[in-house]
Amino acid sequence: MRTLEMLTPGILARIEAIQSDCDRAGRLSSLGFIPGQWVKVIRLAPLGDPLTVEFDGQEISLRRSEARLITLEPAGGAG
Repeated sequence: MRTLEMLTPGILARIEAIQSDCDRAGRLSSLGFIPGQWVKVIRLAPLGDPLTVEFDGQEISLRRSEARLITLEPAGGAG
């Protein structure tokens, strides 16, 4: 299972799911992280946390612990 936390900067990927068994799932969904959405990591902080993600014309910074909750579709369709 590949998560947003593992995504190499500059690579486009599609969100498969958000772990719904956590209290942050609602927050991530309200920010626009929904299944089917294309995302790309565009920047990592110097120490690797947070990471900045681009999607739907916006940039959002997430903690790695939050990015770990977002599952990406298997590689092959995007890149």
